[in-house]
Amino acid sequence: MSAAASTSKPGAPFLWVFGAFTSFAILLAIFLNLAKPAPVDPREPERLANKAEILKAQAELTAKMGLNDAGKKGGVFDKTLALLSSRKPAPSTQVVPGSPTQLKQAAAAPAPAPAAAPAAAAPATK
Repeated sequence: MSAAASTSKPGAPFLWVFGAFTSFAILLAIFLNLAKPAPVDPREPERLANKAEILKAQAELTAKMGLNDAGKKGGVFDKTLALLSSRKPAPSTQVVPGSPTQLKQAAAAPAPAPAAAPAAAAPATK
């Protein structure tokens, strides 16, 4: 009689154990999250009041500017677009730290004057 050849692949037992462990971990996480009550933020009423106040102020400003009406809104945006289109492009004055422009500016800047030396303390007499 011949010995039966093993048909399992070399890593199969590891994968079965890993899969079983992972499935139990997922089930445990699900059960722990289901049993946990939802956290309550004690500042929630204050935050909701602030949100309502901000939304009210935004709505008032939008109405004051006339942006509630779609026709007026389009007119305001068209005027803004015309104003921006009429301006000439200009180079940016913002400099990125470490860029060649910033390094040139740093090299061209005069060196700061050295700080004055602190005065020597007078010797204490007894």
